[in-house]
Amino acid sequence: MFFFVILKAMSITFRRAFFFMAPAVLAVTFANAQKPDNNIKFRLAQSYEHSGDFDAALNIYGELYERDSTSVVIFDALRRNYLLLKRYDDLITLFNRSLVRNPHDMSVLAQLGTFYTLKSDDLNASRCWERAISVDSIHEVTYRVVGSSLTESRLFERAIEIYRRGRRACNNPALFTMDIAYLQSIVMNFGEATREYINLIRQTPSMLSFAQTRIASYTARPQGLPAAIGAVEEAVKSEPDNLPLIQLQAWVYMEGKQFDRAYDVYKIIDAKTNAAGRELYNFGEHALKEKSYAAAARAFRDVITIHPKFEMLPQAKFGYARTLEESTATQDTLYQFSVATGSLRPVTASAPMYNDVIAAYRQVTAEFPTTEFAAQSLLRIAILQQERFFDLDGVKSTLETLTKTYAAFPAITIEGTLRFGDLYLAKGDLPRAEEQYLLLNHYGGGGDQRERGALRLAEIDYFKGNFKEALKRLRDLTRNVASDIANDALKLQVLIMENTRSGDAALRELSKAEFLKRQMKFSDALKAYESILASDSTSDLIDEVLMNVGDIHVQNREYAEGIASYDKLLSSFPESLVLDLTLMKIGNAYRYGLHNVPHAIEAYQRLLEKFPNSIYATVVRKYIRELRGDNI
Repeated sequence: MFFFVILKAMSITFRRAFFFMAPAVLAVTFANAQKPDNNIKFRLAQSYEHSGDFDAALNIYGELYERDSTSVVIFDALRRNYLLLKRYDDLITLFNRSLVRNPHDMSVLAQLGTFYTLKSDDLNASRCWERAISVDSIHEVTYRVVGSSLTESRLFERAIEIYRRGRRACNNPALFTMDIAYLQSIVMNFGEATREYINLIRQTPSMLSFAQTRIASYTARPQGLPAAIGAVEEAVKSEPDNLPLIQLQAWVYMEGKQFDRAYDVYKIIDAKTNAAGRELYNFGEHALKEKSYAAAARAFRDVITIHPKFEMLPQAKFGYARTLEESTATQDTLYQFSVATGSLRPVTASAPMYNDVIAAYRQVTAEFPTTEFAAQSLLRIAILQQERFFDLDGVKSTLETLTKTYAAFPAITIEGTLRFGDLYLAKGDLPRAEEQYLLLNHYGGGGDQRERGALRLAEIDYFKGNFKEALKRLRDLTRNVASDIANDALKLQVLIMENTRSGDAALRELSKAEFLKRQMKFSDALKAYESILASDSTSDLIDEVLMNVGDIHVQNREYAEGIASYDKLLSSFPESLVLDLTLMKIGNAYRYGLHNVPHAIEAYQRLLEKFPNSIYATVVRKYIRELRGDNI
């Protein structure tokens, strides 16, 4: 690092004579290298050095240096090997010998200070650095060389002071901004580091993105973000019309997830840049991705009302509807429960909550009927109709409109085709469901939808009891381990393979019960599962059956019965592969269903204790922090 800084300093100024010595010295070195004896010995020393025999290498390098003490190449070889062997006294002697010939060589003086530091001789180190500064105390390169030496010695506070001293000596407060900012962040003076980056932005506004990148390196630290916010707010208060600083303020609020405060700043930015709503819209999109729904809704709403001629008004209105949907879902406790437990059941009791959401989507389709956002709105309506209302007739009508009217948007109509298949599967119409899933193979795009459709086809074969055909489809799906559906395919593949080795009668009964469950015929499905339990309590499928029985009970809000089924799975099948998932479901049932926080935490903690490497461990830790009220 130090030599890189020297070269950098050389590019800044060439006032010092020592920077011109290297070419001449190298010429002498190469001339000497032509002598056969020196050349052979030098290569032998290099060979020793490369093999790790540094003492032998030093003996030869020392002999060559005695013959030619002007050789930069041999001098550096000695420096390198002395440093590797921590022979600091020899290093100091070597560099002092060099200073006899050139007492004003600031690079040698600065390095000598570093070597004294390695010896813990701070007094002589300071003397060397002061001598280096005295060589030329009014030019930037001097302080850059000494500051770099101090940084290399990990004397960060002193390096900062040297750089500041250089600013005063050179009468230039803009010098060394990035160096000081970096060092301040190392010593955790985050406020001062931010002030230096603010100075950088003042000097060169185009460096805003760079400054943000550097500040981001410490905003995740406990004191980093508050210090950065304080420094930026102080700067904006003193310069309220400095746009780059205002933009930095908005950014640092976003870093801190303070979206409401950030939005107030983005309104100022939008006005100052005459963006006519563009900055507000971009903020809304970002806030939506970050799940800050209140701030996102406010942004989209302001774009719609304040800028009615906004060029991306369809996107803004769709964004508002999407935000409204996500916001409603977070308030829908029953829906959150169904997500947490992996339920397939639509939460019909909470369906009226989504009436305003559907109305917002319908407004988009009415006002912008020929746009892609109208098509996306129809798709969202269909999804809500199926997953929240279980209104299969409504789903059919919406999807028909979507696929007939918006064929110009193939990505959306492909998803619509997949949803048509899901609709017929929920109705129990396997031939028509199969027909829709097969249609996906004829589309040019939609790789993800094709894979999901292929998994559905495998599931249909499974529901029919065509296990060989199902396995063939599943083998193709599990080859692509990067696929989103690979885990689901693998799970079904293992279930079939492990339960068809000695006959498949029990598996056929299970597949029939699971088909009933898929159709939301929970009463019939529960009877089918209980029949399996009654007929053969020793089957390898019983843990799967108990899991499904528990799922149906909790979906019917029979939480105590569901937990009892999960507990039976835990006690009866201690080797089951789904024990961690079972514990998470128990915790979710207590949390969302019975609102019993202590029992929920207990179940989550059991999961972490028994299965610390579970794929559910991260989310369960988050659940525990939420329930305890910890700061997340």
